[in-house]
Order: sequence, then structure tokens, then C-alpha cells
Amino acid sequence: MNMNRRDILLAIAAATGAVPATAQDKYPNRPVSIVVPFPAGGVVDLVARTVGPKMAAALGAPVVVENKAGAGGTIGAAFVSKAKPDGYTLLLGGSATQVFGPALYKKLQYDAKKDFTPVGQISSGPLVLVTGSKVPATDVPQLTQYLKAQGVRAFYGSNGNGTFPQLAAELFKQANQLPSAHIPYSGGPGALTALIAGDIAYSINHIPVVQGMVKSGKLRALATTGRKRSVAFPNLPTLDEAGMKGFEANAWWGLFAPAGTSPEIVQALNEALAAALKDPAVRTALEAQGDEVSYSTPKDFAAFVNAESTKWTKVVKTADLQLD
Repeated sequence: MNMNRRDILLAIAAATGAVPATAQDKYPNRPVSIVVPFPAGGVVDLVARTVGPKMAAALGAPVVVENKAGAGGTIGAAFVSKAKPDGYTLLLGGSATQVFGPALYKKLQYDAKKDFTPVGQISSGPLVLVTGSKVPATDVPQLTQYLKAQGVRAFYGSNGNGTFPQLAAELFKQANQLPSAHIPYSGGPGALTALIAGDIAYSINHIPVVQGMVKSGKLRALATTGRKRSVAFPNLPTLDEAGMKGFEANAWWGLFAPAGTSPEIVQALNEALAAALKDPAVRTALEAQGDEVSYSTPKDFAAFVNAESTKWTKVVKTADLQLD
């Protein structure tokens, strides 16, 4: 067999890896990891484990879920921010990692705006404004009137410092010019127990946290925080409908890749995400926890995250909140 000089050089280059084989270059050719910055078994973990297998089918490669919890989600986010931008390590991020963390923490091991490439939004869901039986209010105007009359004696509770329930309640407080002080608890159950006992006047919490107690009559739900009514509480008005025009506080989740990930890989991931979110089983699973599918393109998702950052950073600064 006769080989010219060009053929010989190409053969040598291929043998030494200088010319990657097409089959080896095809993305993805190994498992893709979705890092969940919260513990296994929680709501965020469920989102990843619901969407992951459907994305795997679209990508033609396994999608595995890794839990790297701690510091309000910022440990997992920091891990992904330092990962190789090759499309094999993704972050399931949300308000906690991309918005609240940067606004609240003095020192953060990543820059939420510079260290990530938005891939696409997955879901969005409102929280619920709830009170206990010891608070004489059956609607939002009655609650705000009661809170103003009580002054500093009326408290609101949350799942902990820097959590979405705290920030959502802070937005509610600022919008109504309320004097209510914050009491942080170790998770949602602690806040709800205090609410039932009358130790706090109200809480704005996630649907899976409050749903059981609302249905049992132990708590009274007054409104949801979304732009439209919740699939979990269709008969409950939004805060906007209850008189707080423009009020919106949705917990959302989406996928982020490390900064520098190629547009082609980001597009491939976004297309796989879009395919996954069209699956009825995914929609059903998300709705079961009070969320709805909220697919977006990388460009639209980036704009949304920037708007959320501006909004919630203002809330944090107004409240003078900061975490070590």
C-alpha cells in the first residue's frame, strides 16, 4: 500500500492523539453529572432525579445525580464553578445558589455571574402565606392590619437564616411596611410548630412543607406568592389578587454549566432538557410538589436570573441581612 507524506503525518497524529477520533469527540460519550447542592431525599433532589433519566434518554448517555450539600447550597455551587467546562458537570441551581448566596455571604468561593453558564430553567413554584388559629385573620388585609396593630410583638418564622421563606417573608414585610421581627428555625417543621403554638404570627413557606397541615386544618392558608394561582391550591388567591399588586416570589430551579462551556454543548444540554420537560411523567412529578414546568432557552434563562438577582439583592440590602 502506497502512502504519501500527508497520509503518514495524519496516521502519526491520530496514533498520538493529536487528531481526536470523531467517535471519541461526540458529546456526550460518558456520564453527565448533575450536582444537587442539597441533601438527598429533598425537594431539589427530587427535581434532579425526575429530570435526569429523561435527559439521559435524549442525550444517549447516563445522567447521574451527586449531592454536595452545605452552606445554603453554596458548597455544591462552588464545586461546579471549578469543574472543567466540558459539559460533564452541571449544577442544579436556584435562588439559593445564584441569588441569595451572593447577596448574603461576605465571602463566597464563586462568582454567580461570572463562573456559570445558564443552560435552562426547569421549574418554578410559589410559596404559601400561612397563619395559625391564634391569629384572628382570614385574609391578607386582615393579617396586615393585625400585624401593624401588634407591632414588634408579632413575629414571622422561617426555615433558617438566608432561606427562601425568610426572604419571601421579608419581601412581604417590606411591601406592607410591617415591623415584624424574624425568628429562624431549623427547617420548615420547626417554624410550623411555632406557628401552631402561637409563638409566631405568620410564615411564608414551600408548598410541600405546609400542604399537609393546611389540609388537616392546623394551619390557615391565606394566599400564594406566584404570578398565577398554584396547581396545588387552585382556590387560593395570589398575593397580587389579594391586593398586593405585582407581588411575586417563586422558588425556581435550573441547570448551570461552568463558565467557558462551549455553546454547542450548552445547546445540546438545553435540547435534552426541553425533551425531558415535555414528558408527562416529569410534569406530574413536579406538580405533585407544587411546581410547574418552566422551560427556557439559555439566553432567556440568563436574563431571568439577572432580574432575580437585582430584585432580591435589593430586598437583602433593605433588610440589612448578612451571613458569615
